[in-house]
Amino acid sequence: MSDHETGPIGGEPTGEQLAAWVGDVQPLVMRLETWHTPEHFRPDMTVESLDTLEEAIVLTYEPEGTDDSQDFLQGAMAYLGEALMNIGGGRWDWSLSGHPVVCPDPHLRLEPLDPLELITAAQEIGDLAQFAQAAQHLRAAVDAYQGQHAGWKPVKEPTPGLDPWTPVEKHPWLTQWLALRQDSFAEWVEETGQGAGVWDFSPASLDILGRLVLDRYATQDQVSADEGSLFIQGAIWYIGEVAVRHKNGNWNYRDAPDGVPREEVVKNIYLERPFINQPSILKGRAGVPFYYLRATVRDDDTTDLSQRVAHLKDPAPDSPVIYRAG
Repeated sequence: MSDHETGPIGGEPTGEQLAAWVGDVQPLVMRLETWHTPEHFRPDMTVESLDTLEEAIVLTYEPEGTDDSQDFLQGAMAYLGEALMNIGGGRWDWSLSGHPVVCPDPHLRLEPLDPLELITAAQEIGDLAQFAQAAQHLRAAVDAYQGQHAGWKPVKEPTPGLDPWTPVEKHPWLTQWLALRQDSFAEWVEETGQGAGVWDFSPASLDILGRLVLDRYATQDQVSADEGSLFIQGAIWYIGEVAVRHKNGNWNYRDAPDGVPREEVVKNIYLERPFINQPSILKGRAGVPFYYLRATVRDDDTTDLSQRVAHLKDPAPDSPVIYRAG
């Protein structure tokens, strides 16, 4: 068995090491962009970004053994591995020699790709072509398989913080709140004074809701004071449902962690209120409908709600890989 072969993912101690590595990939990539790469580096997983990264590795990385140099190296390994998986799918694994490697989609029948080995080769050869050559080799394998299997795309295991993921089971409070809002929808429609046909969950209907909000509230404080009312609670649900139905939105709710001071909880808009995120969309966005309502009053703009929902990302049907459901 060679150094490139991998051990069992669930084994000891490789399973713990692998899980820790995968959990660190997103912050490593973030720090790589912020601290270790030139300003023109863009972490968009393209071959062009790999060229920029390889240049930084060859010209500026110094293996001094310091915390900073180790962070640079690990960030480069994380980004290189993710960029290769953005072409060939697959998953992170742990090599017998004790570091993370990438296993492409098994349909490609390729050996694991070793980011550390590629980085070492880039430094030793210095031709600024090693990363691109690895990407091109992987792309050729994908193209060859797609040529024989029309419509196939490599499957990638999602990396937390970087990739779309499958929504987990909803919070009990949220489940109860959503059921209550659904049951109270007819009552809310009557409360708005509009005909039932107005509320068709279309983005355009949010402008009508924006007008009603401005008719009722003159200040953001008035919106907050009325937060528990049927009108505001129903409006929060309606806005979120438009996002769910038109933007691949997903309802979410987070409790405040134990021990966090109340003033800090209040500052975090994503705590103790229902919000919308887009876990199934690459780099999806999030928003809190309650604060959309406050912003409508602040900006005195009936179109504020529809604009904020429109700002959520649209699905990208041309994604090069498919993300495996969790």
